Order: sequence, then structure tokens, then C-alpha cells
Amino acid sequence: MIFGHPLATQYAEHSKLGVLGGIPIFGSDLISSEGYAPDEILYILLLAGSLGYAYMMKVSIVIVVLLASIFLVYRKAIQKYPQGGGSYTIAHAHLGETASFIAGAALSVDYILTVAVSVSSAIENLTGIIPWLAATPHKVAADILVIMFMAWINLRGLKESARLFAIPVYLYIVSLLVLIGTGLVEILIYGVTPQVPQHLVQTNASSVTWFIFARAIAGGTTALTGIEAVSNGVTAFKAPAQKRAISTLFTLSLLVAIGLLGLSFLASAYHIVPGQGNTTLNQLGWIVFGNTLPYYTLMVTAAAILVIAANTPFAGFPILLSLMARDGSAPRYFKNLGDRLVYSVGIWTLFFISIFLIVIFHGDTHMMLPLYAIGVLLSFSLTGTGLALHAWKERAKNWMSDFAIFAFGGALSFLVFLVFIITKFTQGAWIILIVMPLLVLLFRGIKSVYRGEIHNLNVTPEALADFQKHVAIVKRRRAHAEISEYRNKIIIPVYDLNLMVLKAFKYAYSLTPQVLAVHVASDPERASKLLKHWSENHIEIPLQIVDSPYRALVHDFLLFLNKFESKTNYDTITVVIPEYVPEKIWHNLLHNQTGQLMKLMILLKKSVLVTSVPYHPQTDAIKKS
Repeated sequence: MIFGHPLATQYAEHSKLGVLGGIPIFGSDLISSEGYAPDEILYILLLAGSLGYAYMMKVSIVIVVLLASIFLVYRKAIQKYPQGGGSYTIAHAHLGETASFIAGAALSVDYILTVAVSVSSAIENLTGIIPWLAATPHKVAADILVIMFMAWINLRGLKESARLFAIPVYLYIVSLLVLIGTGLVEILIYGVTPQVPQHLVQTNASSVTWFIFARAIAGGTTALTGIEAVSNGVTAFKAPAQKRAISTLFTLSLLVAIGLLGLSFLASAYHIVPGQGNTTLNQLGWIVFGNTLPYYTLMVTAAAILVIAANTPFAGFPILLSLMARDGSAPRYFKNLGDRLVYSVGIWTLFFISIFLIVIFHGDTHMMLPLYAIGVLLSFSLTGTGLALHAWKERAKNWMSDFAIFAFGGALSFLVFLVFIITKFTQGAWIILIVMPLLVLLFRGIKSVYRGEIHNLNVTPEALADFQKHVAIVKRRRAHAEISEYRNKIIIPVYDLNLMVLKAFKYAYSLTPQVLAVHVASDPERASKLLKHWSENHIEIPLQIVDSPYRALVHDFLLFLNKFESKTNYDTITVVIPEYVPEKIWHNLLHNQTGQLMKLMILLKKSVLVTSVPYHPQTDAIKKS
């Protein structure tokens, strides 16, 4: 009733998105950002007085050039890496492991802050209509309710969220284009004679320094937040996924370029002065449309899209974590698809962390905004640098033009990142310089733990020979006994063939030859890989594959157990669960504890016994040697 019926794995392709669905899902953050980017530019340029208006279009053009280079960079990323991942995947492939951790940390910070900033900004914009929301406790409560709603919609699946958010997103796009078009026509036909605001002092050209110009560019780059989400979420698109992702990215980039240039031109022409509660978009809407339905449509959809902007991280962040989990840089349970074919653990994680931020910062957008866009600028830089290095090394056809584009995008993004850090340092940017290194250390620690576990569990030729020898000895001991004489059956759930499983096999086979290995196949690729390992290593214990179309491992294993029990007449059926015992207690947080849950559920069954075979990496390694 709440999250919808579970979707089968075979339904995965039908649940994916086309271009029209991809725009509201992956582009809402980007589209909403262009609405308040002119404000961020003007806040800086007007420090130089009315002369700042003359530089408005110049700043916007620089940002559009940066946007074009970023589009070309991510277009190449989508073509080359169909599995998605954007900055993280490219940094991992071309800049090394540490760079990939930095990219993962940068994107994680950007996604989390996008949720907090978008929702708090949307609620703040509603305080004029609903004054009750101005009180901090009420505002925080409203923020949390909105985040709960966004998480709920995304837990129901990407397609459902695309249907829900499509109308307000497309209505906002149309309203914005009509605003720009109408404003341009009015200026071209009737002209405009703006009044210079009295508090702005006329200055000479030297007043707009390079530092102010650079700060304005840095502020305006908020229009680019969210552009990396498409390259992260290539796997969410229908086939041909790469082509649809590139089309979506191009459409979004074009909309941002038109929106930013159009709003900047109108703002400079009308000498708009943004203020608290009276944004550039609001003033332009009132000037161009007046007190009419189009004005109210524009402002209502603008407020709505600020809320919907939080949807982009809910789509992109779980996919990023799933890719990191596959590489062993994040807990492995992040790579598991939930009931509705979305990475639900990632959605829940984003939900709790963003609520924590809202509570800590009391839902104050101004306090969180300096942290915004820093992560995305760093990820742009890593993407461009990684692809530039790749082009330099490969030197394929037309490599010089690719190298120039990628290097330009990477270098410009890094320069803007430095300006952002320097100018916003005292306003809270220092927090990022603490949080990101901590995240990098966390990812490195997780990678180290998993790498150690893989080393501990890898099947060696010696271990395999020892297992085969054990089986042969037991067989000789039972040479004169009929297999039908053994009335006890042992079933062992297995995920992969490793030393932990071999130890469980040796224990079970010592008790009875009636041993069956069962693999619950939530991932067809994993099942085929296990069958291959089974055949190559000549494991004599039979392996049964149990289909799990809804990826419910424990449920499907218990269902198999019930059917097996009803069709057989063994005196006892025992489930032996291989368990890896980590060297440190906190390492248990990196495992999903499926074995513990399975053990608990089987204990409730009166006719089936359950036991664990713990594998202690240090002790068992000493025993083998």
C-alpha cells in the first residue's frame, strides 16, 4: 500500500526512463539552479555599483562556455562508460584510487547538500504566503516532511517519480521560455529605460576588478549544479541507454544556457537588484507578465521545482553508491536493488543524512549555501583532468581537440573551485575541507577491509586440494555404506565459492554425504559466475540455483526450504550457514547480516535445524598452514 508491489528483475528494462522522463528525474536540480544563478552573480557584481550590470552578460557567457566544455566532457564520459558513475568512474580509471575517493566524496557532499538546500530554500520561499512557516521549529518540521515525501516517491520507483514531477517541471520550463521570449520582444520593440537604483553608486571601469569578476563567475556556477547526475545514472535509461542519456544531457545543457543568458540579459537591461524574498526571477516575472496568470504560474512552478530539485540527488546518489559498492569503496549492500528496482538503501541513507543536516543548520539556507556547488566543481575538474590524461595517453584520431576540450574544462573548473573555497572559506566552506578528507579516509578504510577479506577468503590451490583430499578420505570411510542409509540432509546457502564455504562443506560432508548447496539467484550474472567456478574447481557437492525474481534472498530460501521439506522424508534437515567473523567488531557494519536474519527465521521452524560454521580469518589461516 505504501511502496507499491515488488517488481521482478525481468521488469527492469520496462521501469527505466526515456529522454522525457530523464529530464524531470535527472534535470530538476539543474533547471531550478538557473533560476537563482543570476541573483548570485548580481550580488557580487553590484558591489562595484551600477557598472556591474555591464559585466552581467560577460560573466554569464563565461559560465555558458564552461557549461559547453562540461557537456562535451560528460558526453565523452557517457560514451566511454555505459555503467555510469561520471566523475567517480573516470577518476578511478585514469587518475587512481585516491582521486576516485575524492570524486566520490565530492559528489556525495554535493548530492546531500542539494537535498538540504533545495528543500529549505523552497520552504523559505513559502514563508511570504504562509507566515507560520517562518518560525524555526515549524520550518524544520516542514523541511523534514518534504524530504520524507521525496524519499517515499523515489522508493516507489524512478518511473513513478518521473510521472509525478513531469508536469510541474515542464510547466516551469515553458513559463521560463515564455518569460524570456516576451521580455526580449518587448525590449526589441518598445525599448527600455531602466532607472538606476539610488543606492548604487556610479563607478568607473576599473571598479570591477578581476577578483570581483572571478567571484561572480564562481557564484554563477550554481547554475551548473546537478549536470553530473545524467552521467552518473546512465543505467537508469532505456536501451540504447547511452544515446538517451546524451540526448537528455544535451537538452538540459541547452535549456540552462538559454535560461541563464536570457535571464541575465533581462536582469541587466532592467537593472534588477535582487533582495531577500524578491528574487530576480520574481521581479522579471512581475515586469514582463504583470499581475496575470502567467506570472503566478511561473512563480508557483518555480517554488515547486525547488522542491523537485531534491529529486535529482535521490536518483543520482544511490546509483553512485552502488558503483562504489561494486568497487568495494562503500558497504556492499548499497549495490542491492530494492523491491521497486531502485537502490533503496542509498535512498534511505540520503534521507537520514539530509534530515540530520536540516536539524543541525536549523533549515537555514544561507548557512548551507556556501557549501553548495563546491563538490560539483571539484568533480568537474577531476572528470576533465581524467579524460584529458586518457586522451594524451591514447592519442587516438582527433585526440588533440579532445585533449584541449577536456583540459580546458578541468582547469577552468578547478580555478573556479579555488575561487569558491577562498571567497566562501569564512562563510562555512572550511567545513568541506574537513568533511571531504574524512570521507576519503572512510572510503579508503572500507576498501582496505574488503580487500583484506577477499584475500582471506580466496580459494587457493592448496585449500582446494585439502578439500578434495578430505572428501576422498570420507568417501573411503563410507565405501561399504549405502547413501540411502543416511537419513539426515544438510543444506548450505552459498553466495560464492570461497574458503568460508569450503570449511562449511568439510564440516557437513563429515556428518553425511547428503549435502546440497543452494544459491538464491537475485543476480543472474552472479549465478552464472558461481556455476562456472563450481565446474572449474570440480566441486562434487551438488549446487541448486533458486530463482529470486524479486531479489528477496531470505524469503526465497525459506520458500525453497518449505518445498524441499514437503517433498522429502529425511529424519532431519539441517541448514548450515557459513559465517565470516571479522577481525574487528565495527567491520560487521560493512555486511548486511543476511546470515543472521536467515538463522533467526529458520529457528522459528520446528522441523528444521540450523547451525553456523564460523570462519575466523587469522585462526583458520594458521590451521591451513
